[in-house]
Amino acid sequence: MGDKNTEIKKDITDLFDRVSSVFDDNGPRFFKYFGEELVKFADIKYGEKVLDVASGKGASLFLSAKKVGEKGNVIGIDISKGMVDKTNLEIKHKCIENAQSIVMDAENLDFASEYFNHVLCGFGVFFFPDYKIAFKEFMRVLKHGGKFSFTTFLRKKDENFIWLDELVEEYLPEYEEDCGYEETVEFDTEEGLYKILKESNFKNIKIEKEEKIFIYKDEQEWWDKLYTHGYVTILDAIPLDKIEEFKLKVFEKLKVLKKENGIENSMYVLYAKGEK
Repeated sequence: MGDKNTEIKKDITDLFDRVSSVFDDNGPRFFKYFGEELVKFADIKYGEKVLDVASGKGASLFLSAKKVGEKGNVIGIDISKGMVDKTNLEIKHKCIENAQSIVMDAENLDFASEYFNHVLCGFGVFFFPDYKIAFKEFMRVLKHGGKFSFTTFLRKKDENFIWLDELVEEYLPEYEEDCGYEETVEFDTEEGLYKILKESNFKNIKIEKEEKIFIYKDEQEWWDKLYTHGYVTILDAIPLDKIEEFKLKVFEKLKVLKKENGIENSMYVLYAKGEK
């Protein structure tokens, strides 16, 4: 299992190193939107210490730094050095003195116990090879009464885009996403998140869901966005001699959905938090 977990982490690192230069940079910046909403959901206060896990390019980090002010501190960690480097460049560019980003594995935190008021994790928990180890680490570094807040994608999908999964199956009939878990873990339902947090000994659990519509100006912008995050692994799996044909079929579907204001694409997200 250890070797498999190491392999999973390497694949994740390679993926996000690859997309770090373009991650959430073009089209609707939905990671930034949900990252900032997560900070509001966590209810971060002035003077607090925040750990932002799987921080990416700072979707939650920058608003957190603003919330905690000069008396507080925010540390972002990510397994991808590419993401960390981009975030630190932005921190330097914005002259932010109460935040930093470092390369670190969420399952092996190099922090003292009971140090942070908050642990955040935006769309990262389903990437952990062993979430139970990570959650124990989050519990360890949280102060008594500290909160762990995170986001995941709800199982519900935009009905106008059901065709995308069907099209992928047509070109990749044997494609399966391997989450690495031997047991069934429901990160995409309210009931599943409640169970996971309760079994991890968090209390005062709260879960909310949100539907948010994002608008793409045209088919090309929608397509280009796929190459800026994890979906690129699916595109990579499509044979090179078939990708243009796949793209043409995608564009045909998108043209039907296009309105005067562009292409509307709904995203469904779960916010969850528990207290130590």
